[in-house]
Amino acid sequence: MLVKLAPVRRRWVALALACLLVLLACAAMLLPYLRSGSELVRLRNAWLLQDAPRSGVNWTPAAWPADFRQEPGPSMALFATQARALKLAELPDDWQRAQAISRHLLTGSAVLHGGAIQSDLQTTYRRIVQRGDGYCGDFVRAFTALALAADMPVRQWAFSFDGFGGHGHVWPEIWNRQAQRWQLVDVFNNAYFTTADGQILSALAFRQALREAPDSIRMHRLVAEARPGYAEPAKAWDYYRRGQNEWYLWWGNNVFEYDRAVLVRALGGLSRSLEQVGGIVQDVQPRLQVLEEPANLNQLQALRSLRLQLQWLVVLAAVAKLGLLLSLIMLWRTRPSRQETR
Repeated sequence: MLVKLAPVRRRWVALALACLLVLLACAAMLLPYLRSGSELVRLRNAWLLQDAPRSGVNWTPAAWPADFRQEPGPSMALFATQARALKLAELPDDWQRAQAISRHLLTGSAVLHGGAIQSDLQTTYRRIVQRGDGYCGDFVRAFTALALAADMPVRQWAFSFDGFGGHGHVWPEIWNRQAQRWQLVDVFNNAYFTTADGQILSALAFRQALREAPDSIRMHRLVAEARPGYAEPAKAWDYYRRGQNEWYLWWGNNVFEYDRAVLVRALGGLSRSLEQVGGIVQDVQPRLQVLEEPANLNQLQALRSLRLQLQWLVVLAAVAKLGLLLSLIMLWRTRPSRQETR
């Protein structure tokens, strides 16, 4: 009996080794992206990249795109309570609400230390206002949560300097229901932008003016008593100009849904990257829409190629895992009995 089973077992052993080698090869292909936070962000962005929607990006809340992930649930109690404490509902318009939220985040702590928090939404908010921690992404998440608690439509824009990797910036844009227009809010850098006659610019209007008529833009502080993002305005303008070719829009504002997701909460305590994997698996992580243009076609094509590579790797790894599992099961089922091994 042992002689008859040996060739069968050898075939299953060979399959197991082949599947293991495939898994190791898949891991080796991802290794360059696992060595830095910026490359991990590029990996995430490639997976979340979506093709240009028919709606484009110049829509209003009167016609949210059907696939835009609007926040579906109620606000978390912490943010609903804080929105009431700030008396946001009593303010006359949404721009003043945006300024009140910014003031709260920028002046809650005596000193702003910066640095990425990389924690859940409520912890992030508390560390911003109590300890002055937080980077741009943290401030935007907290701003979005408070804006939603005040029933303000909001979305998130971002840009990068490194081919849609982790070096870049993110900032919110509110829909001012009274003025019936989008208005860009750089909450982390304590800035907003207007035309020469004082009209507050939207994200797309700011980007267009930055390219075509930069001298027409005026930069102002959101909160007069808070620190500016840049002590020297020239550095701020250089920062915005360097990122103008790699803009993208996050296709969702569901910060509460994301934070409540089971996999997000389960994996968030291990690492931020695993948390985002959990968000992707549970389908609560918004996708992103790049503003495609001639100046970023090479970077965008590289991101698309990485997305395709990731898709193939996922399929290949899944098949290899199934093959490895099957081979191990069959090796266990065809193991020699004690009598055969004597």
